[in-house]
Amino acid sequence: MSIPRVLGVAITPPAFKASGGVSAGIQLMRRVADRAPTDMLVMAEADETTADGALTLYRIAATNVFGKAPLRGLPRGIHTLMWRADFGRWLDRIKPDIIHIHNPHPPGAFALLGREADRRGIPYVISTHGYVEFEDYAAAFGAAAWQRPIIDRLVRQPLVKVSRGAARIAMLSPEETPLMARLGIAPDRLGVVTNGVDPWFATPMDADECKHRLTRFAIDPAKPLIFFVGNHTPNKGIDTLLGAAMAMTVPANIVIGGGIRSATEHEALMADAGYDPASGRVLFTDFLSREELKALYQACDIFAFPSRADTLPLVLIEAMVSRSAVVSTRIGGIPYEVTPDTGILIWPSDRSGDLAQ
Repeated sequence: MSIPRVLGVAITPPAFKASGGVSAGIQLMRRVADRAPTDMLVMAEADETTADGALTLYRIAATNVFGKAPLRGLPRGIHTLMWRADFGRWLDRIKPDIIHIHNPHPPGAFALLGREADRRGIPYVISTHGYVEFEDYAAAFGAAAWQRPIIDRLVRQPLVKVSRGAARIAMLSPEETPLMARLGIAPDRLGVVTNGVDPWFATPMDADECKHRLTRFAIDPAKPLIFFVGNHTPNKGIDTLLGAAMAMTVPANIVIGGGIRSATEHEALMADAGYDPASGRVLFTDFLSREELKALYQACDIFAFPSRADTLPLVLIEAMVSRSAVVSTRIGGIPYEVTPDTGILIWPSDRSGDLAQ
């Protein structure tokens, strides 16, 4: 019996260069590549092919019906939903025996890949990165009531259709079982394959190198360091952290990592949270190098992740193997990865610091 050829596919808007779902997907496909011929497609800004150990990684150019940047007056969220890629061309080129799909966002691209696989009779399996966020997108991203029918058509319906067509679905945690029932997935097609973590994060960084990597942030060593990293999207709860920063009476270094995609949206985020940039209480790093991220994980006193919707955040695992104290929220798969003996969970949007019971 021949070994099947596996194709991993990460569905992602090109701007989300540091997506946890994409990172976790690549890590998993690296392990698969040790056992079977494996390639991986990642939606990106331009075509690029690299060898990653035994894994061949193809970053494939994505297109958007509105162009690369949002039109004036068009919400970024709507623009982001419209990214697509020519999956059919790559399926015909690689000729996989099975496809492993990671991340359902943008849902239209997710649906397109499902159709192209079905057309060629190629079975596919799905890892559920992003499912908690997109199964109830309206709640996770704060959509207005009038937007919800549109969101159902553009987001939830593709998620349901592609999920029901999967040969198997690998949940990231058992916490997703009720969600799968709502999508109409039979229990015998479900399993649990949780996120792993790059062991590089567990290796302590030399003290002098750590100090060097943190130089550009001008962190006061006399104050505790609170660190967050993630996409600056509404579901991540950055507004909660900003609100807490304004209410804090104890001086602290509060560092928010992650790429700032739009100056206008960044200013709106601070205004909506009631945060005064002139206070200087929070440092936004913008994009972090891998080494800077590791240094901040290891230097921080608290890794704060106030998310409102997340499936199983990779950054929490990275923080924990870096020996950071974790404070996060009781949503999605987070209670599965952050237990009472490894961190503290609060309710989403709680700026007061009262702990969940």
